[in-house]
Amino acid sequence: MCQICQNVMFSGGIPGEGVEDVFESLARTVGARAAFWPDGETNPERRGWIGAVNNMVLATAPCFEEIPSPLTLPKDHPYHMFKTLKIKDGATVDLRGQLPYAKDAIASYRIFKQMQSEGRIPEEVRFQCSVPGAHDVISITFPDVSTWPVLFKAWQEALQEEYRRILEVIPAEELCIQVDYCTEMIHIGGTWAQKFDWIPEEPKDTLFARYTSPEYINGHIEGLPEAVTIGFHVCCGTSPSYPVQPLDDIGLPVDLSNAIQKAAGGRICYFHLPAMADSGEAYFAPLSRLETGDATIYLGLECNDGLEGMERRMNAAHKFLPKFGVAHYCGYFWNKAIMPDLLKTLAEGADKQAAA
Repeated sequence: MCQICQNVMFSGGIPGEGVEDVFESLARTVGARAAFWPDGETNPERRGWIGAVNNMVLATAPCFEEIPSPLTLPKDHPYHMFKTLKIKDGATVDLRGQLPYAKDAIASYRIFKQMQSEGRIPEEVRFQCSVPGAHDVISITFPDVSTWPVLFKAWQEALQEEYRRILEVIPAEELCIQVDYCTEMIHIGGTWAQKFDWIPEEPKDTLFARYTSPEYINGHIEGLPEAVTIGFHVCCGTSPSYPVQPLDDIGLPVDLSNAIQKAAGGRICYFHLPAMADSGEAYFAPLSRLETGDATIYLGLECNDGLEGMERRMNAAHKFLPKFGVAHYCGYFWNKAIMPDLLKTLAEGADKQAAA
């Protein structure tokens, strides 16, 4: 198990004109404060997290066909951007080799290594590739819930194939794989069933056990050698607004992190947990029951309200967790216009946290 020294992390999406532009932006602002740098997910197939994957990857897979959406949300709701699919009659679901993560990671890594050789990226920084959990991509796309187990397995097997291809090029000791664990929590929390007509309402304990089971968790990290840094971004959602899953406190993310680490046999190196702009001591109190071993905890304390707000949340969290890293509350995808200010705040907050 690794205890990570640098105290900044990024959950994935960073707006930029391309991979080199994203890396240049991180170099100017955060630098070696971050242990691993993502490429910003600027490629069209990954842009917008699962939105692009839904429309550009799943919708074009030969084993699926589009069907009319049964979604009853207002027609202008952002969730209508997702195409609704079913498995073609008689088709075998196999997504191996069809996902964009290995292709993009290999191309971005070449730029990463060139910039590292030129001294523009610190030598100790790892290259980060973020991937969505199975529930994230399947639950919004396939209304026939009875097919989910087959689809979950196909997504996990496709991720494992992506890892195999990535590791042919990127050394394990230079790689960070982050699993974005988002709609799982929103389903467990009860909000996902209110958004999508086909999402089943089931007891919270049943859903919690299902989506923290060793079978579910390890399917996302199987094939990764010990030298790879593995992280989980536990997210409460940003679309159409933050948070999709309201949280009275950080208790559910904490409990999920504990269960994920147990299911993974202690293999997870870090967790990213969300905060709200108004989070105070009552919100952060459940941090005292974290049981994630040596995993580094990053808190999403940068919430678009400047250094003062970040410091206030940092001081409240310190009462229950003496040591943690800092991050934005989710990805920066939606924040292009104010990115320079946000990264400046994040870097200044990280320095204050490191000195605390």
